[in-house]
Amino acid sequence: MTTQPRALPADGPRAANTIADHLDHSFRTVLATDDALVSPVCFRIITGEPSPFGNLAVFARSATPADIARDAGPLRSEAFPSAVLFLDEGTPEQIAAARALGFAPAESMPLMSVTPGSLAATTLPEGYACREVGVDDADAWARAVSDGYGLPLPVGSLFGVDRGTARCPGKARYFAVEHGGRLVATSLVYLHDGFAGIYGVATLPEHRGKGLGAHLTAEPLRRAWQLGYTTGLLQASEMGAPVYARIGFRTHGHMTLLARMPG
Repeated sequence: MTTQPRALPADGPRAANTIADHLDHSFRTVLATDDALVSPVCFRIITGEPSPFGNLAVFARSATPADIARDAGPLRSEAFPSAVLFLDEGTPEQIAAARALGFAPAESMPLMSVTPGSLAATTLPEGYACREVGVDDADAWARAVSDGYGLPLPVGSLFGVDRGTARCPGKARYFAVEHGGRLVATSLVYLHDGFAGIYGVATLPEHRGKGLGAHLTAEPLRRAWQLGYTTGLLQASEMGAPVYARIGFRTHGHMTLLARMPG
């Protein structure tokens, strides 16, 4: 597969919006359940699982307070935690609308990019091996990403190899680090609109601190460079951002995550 490579806009806010839109597209393509809400202003899934990321509404920058009240309203359950994500920092009016529903600011999530010339070399410790995985590894990959993120398996499985392979053949490619015959870290690269987006970077707790996540970020991008891509994208957590910065990523802006916990 080859593609027409794209560079991010030089303007910081436009670059951040491009990264956020890539994430939104990947969520709408891979994560959408049969009963998901997919509209111009909102993507929403409700699984009922005990994780905010299993009960999530992602709002477009154009969403009005009325849109937020309507589409995030069903997430106000005492049976499960939930979250609202804005594709940028959110306007004061948008944040106020979410807070009125009981959502509280949880995290400011960096939107980051890297190019071939700035991506650092990465290696794995002895005894660890990185490989691309296929549908035969779907169950093992889903367990590893779920355990790495601390997600219920039904939520982690929404990112899974079988779903991505079926819904966007050739666009979602899955990777893992193996140790002792077990998948202990995961990632996927989503190839869309001239950019290579990295998602699902997770490492089992007992294997952290060994550079597995950095390698599973960089190695899929090195494969993408061979296909003609020249810009890698990702959305980081506040905790993960320094890891990505060390291997060459830079921050263009942030997305705002708000969460609501039962009780």
